[in-house]
Amino acid sequence: NVGDAAIYGIESLLDIDLRRVFLMPNSFSLNTFVNTSFITSEYTASQVPGIRGKKIEFVPKKNLKTGVRFGYNNLMLNFQYTYLSSQFTDASNATVGNLSGVVGEIPAYSVMDLSLSYSYKKIKGECGINNLQDNNYFTRRATGYPGPGIIPSAPRTVYFTVQIKL
Repeated sequence: NVGDAAIYGIESLLDIDLRRVFLMPNSFSLNTFVNTSFITSEYTASQVPGIRGKKIEFVPKKNLKTGVRFGYNNLMLNFQYTYLSSQFTDASNATVGNLSGVVGEIPAYSVMDLSLSYSYKKIKGECGINNLQDNNYFTRRATGYPGPGIIPSAPRTVYFTVQIKL
């Protein structure tokens, strides 16, 4: 705890059932959503020199999640996009990491995910791709195991699952 802070922001969620908007038959589903937050954060007082006026660590200014889901009968396709703006990892707002990799800025990043599922009676199959663009990014810096340093994101991953309801 390095001082007093002020955090102001707005968060919104818009979820639209486009099937109803476009008067599509019940055999179709079409839904989209947008979830955003815009946050301003700042240390307003601190006994630690150089902290007052700095941004609070791990508080990105922009956070966006959006996606669309399309279905026809038992077939469902989902797409999601996530964006986070850059953020600081320490109260000094250091932009360049030190040798340990514990201090420094976390750059902005975006991720796309895609999945497809099909259900037939008591069986459901699903496949998907996470990190569709195979972006290199990280979301935190570790001081201990397995670090110190950044914790990198997972590369593009592909998965397949089969579910059987008994």
